[in-house]
Amino acid sequence: MKNFVSENIKFVFKTEMHSGDGIARDLSKHLKNNSWSKIGLVIDKGLYENSAYVKEIIETCKKELERVVLFISIMPEPTYDYLDTAKSAFIGNELDCFVGIGGGSTLDLTKGLATLYTNPGEAIQYRGFGKVKNIPLPVVALPSTAGTGSEVTPYAVFIDTVAKWKFGINTEYNYPRLALYDPKFLDSCPMKVFASAGMDAMTHTLESFVAKNATFMSRMFSLQAFSLLFVNLKKLSQGDCSCQVKLSLLLGSGCAGAALMNSGAGPAGALSYPLGVYFDIPHGLAGSVFLPGVIQHNVDKGYYDYAQLHDLVFEEAGLSHKEKSVIFASEIKKLSSDLGIPTDLKGFGVKTESDLKLIIDNSMQLKAAFDQNPVLFDNEEISRLIYSLK
Repeated sequence: MKNFVSENIKFVFKTEMHSGDGIARDLSKHLKNNSWSKIGLVIDKGLYENSAYVKEIIETCKKELERVVLFISIMPEPTYDYLDTAKSAFIGNELDCFVGIGGGSTLDLTKGLATLYTNPGEAIQYRGFGKVKNIPLPVVALPSTAGTGSEVTPYAVFIDTVAKWKFGINTEYNYPRLALYDPKFLDSCPMKVFASAGMDAMTHTLESFVAKNATFMSRMFSLQAFSLLFVNLKKLSQGDCSCQVKLSLLLGSGCAGAALMNSGAGPAGALSYPLGVYFDIPHGLAGSVFLPGVIQHNVDKGYYDYAQLHDLVFEEAGLSHKEKSVIFASEIKKLSSDLGIPTDLKGFGVKTESDLKLIIDNSMQLKAAFDQNPVLFDNEEISRLIYSLK
């Protein structure tokens, strides 16, 4: 087993976090404490239409702040073209910061808008790393799903409709300055979204834990995230949608995001991208269908560090690391099934041989993620996993 403590450690975390039931009611106070009184407010359309609590927060902001420019996002998986369209809503308005309320895509859109507010030109020219020259406006993130961890990471992912690929505006400038975890935002979240978001966070947790670039510090966050997510996703699968479960999942998602950005993604996360681009499948749901297969592959090839995660939630004594890892792989598959995550690709519209090859051929554009896996996961493994899910 790798000695994580003895190796050089780098860990980055730049977001101030606050959590609690109803904490979003303090949004204006937090903004004014930072001298932000003119805001661009980005909200997911479904959340805006279905949550009276969100409307309460909007009205409070309008009453207590100097300026609120509201944009309702209608695109579940935003493109660079949509980002360019959205920025027009804020042209000519003097702003101090951007506030995003919604799932990961809405928070990514908020980061993209903060970037374009201070950087001229079309959004697509900032695709990649190190292309943002001017510091974006500060971002405040209020997640309404417990999944992506976007509220603590600097990445803002969009679909490039020309290149047919999903890739982000990635800049160290775009860490959200403030994240508020309020379980009330999850009250209107459909069970299907709740489950897929939770398994998205689980994917981040488990792939960050096993990643070759994982460190002692990143694993601390992976372990805490797993403890929060596994126990509370089990409760969720049994119908428990209590405030405590929601808050635990939100915090678990944030810990998973912090771990992932300090270690790196893996095969399940990478395989989700072609499903999003070509089949319009939300990122969290797409990654979740691959996760059990990736874990099983790793165990079959002799990777048994999952035993450490097993011991966090199970009390079986006298088992070897191999036996614990085998049980762990089975339990993750069962959890995914209990949450209603599809067990094959047909439910995503992947039906033909050409569809399968499309996913396989486009997966290796994120080769670095596959290289992070603790055992070999190349084209042969990708093809085997894809065809096992047909």
